[in-house]
Amino acid sequence: MKKMLLSIFLLVLCGFTQHSKVAIRPCDIINVQSLSPFFTELRGIIRDSTAVSVVHIGDSHIQADVFSGTVRKKLQSTFGNAGRGFIFPYKIAKSYGAPDVQFSHTGTWQYCHIKRDYLECNLGVAGFAVIPLGNATFGIDVANKAQIDATFNKLTFLDNYGSFLPEQVIGNFSTSKENRHTVIYFDELQDRLMFRPSYDTDTLLELQGMVLENSQPGVLYHAMGINGSTVSQYLRSKHFEEQINDLKASLVIISFGTNDSYTSSSKFCVKCLKEEYRTLIKRIRNKNPDVALLLTTPPDHYLNRKSPSKNIAPLRDVLLELALEEDLAMWDLYKSMGGKNSIVDWKKDELARADLIHFTVKGYELQGEMLYNALMRGYKGQ
Repeated sequence: MKKMLLSIFLLVLCGFTQHSKVAIRPCDIINVQSLSPFFTELRGIIRDSTAVSVVHIGDSHIQADVFSGTVRKKLQSTFGNAGRGFIFPYKIAKSYGAPDVQFSHTGTWQYCHIKRDYLECNLGVAGFAVIPLGNATFGIDVANKAQIDATFNKLTFLDNYGSFLPEQVIGNFSTSKENRHTVIYFDELQDRLMFRPSYDTDTLLELQGMVLENSQPGVLYHAMGINGSTVSQYLRSKHFEEQINDLKASLVIISFGTNDSYTSSSKFCVKCLKEEYRTLIKRIRNKNPDVALLLTTPPDHYLNRKSPSKNIAPLRDVLLELALEEDLAMWDLYKSMGGKNSIVDWKKDELARADLIHFTVKGYELQGEMLYNALMRGYKGQ
């Protein structure tokens, strides 16, 4: 009976549209009223000339920043662009990142991440850290492949044991220490810079990310994902809730579940996963009790390209239970994209990749539009 009621509750919140071969079901956000404080802040952006911060965490679907990047572009087009937000030099950590920010580096670097050597570094919201050795340098370019205006006049380093000083600066700059982090203010907008390490002690300098802002009112949309990660692995990051608080998040979107459920049904402990999500939520709220929280269900996928996952449906059920128990919102991506076996239709429509797990650029862009539209339906209905 409980599962039947949950299924009915989810069904009535979803409509139906057609996208070429794919049946899209535009699902409304469940418990959308819990996002009211976030919607109120969006309404006050122009009136109060403020920046409203969104943090989106997850796995590989988020690390590539096409899904989340689409939501960023649409929210900033609607409410204003307060800056590019969080970026990380994934290239130094031998991984991949957002397509619109280019990094370069020289010299020797070490790196850590939560799946491999999380005990050796202080890890934050990105789940990664890079460590320069000696006089290693790095550069950023937010102009060459920019998808939105990403120029900045404020840069915050999420750093430990020192920081970095900019080179090739247009105009002048000043530095200060705010909330344990190094902040650099520029008197002119920047789009390309090189950075050289500046050590405070003999301890190796750690860089866990950067935040780019432009002093304009609007939305800051910070996205950080870890390829292959699960909720339990993300919980290894000791300081993620502190940094979410440092980012002044008004909304945190949590998009895990694909790797958590990528196993046989006999090995899948859905109750265990529910409690891991609950722990994640409690840690976030411990530092920021008023933040709005939005869970997204994982998309449909196949196991080893052979059979559809049987674990997503029970995971959706416990995420809905959790949303109601903890008074947070949930958006059903799985149902929105068409439910069981829909990944096959998405592949036929060139929206999903051959591994039947990940999506093409067009597929992730469509998901981003779907989430943005769900947020806007909630915003307009409040």
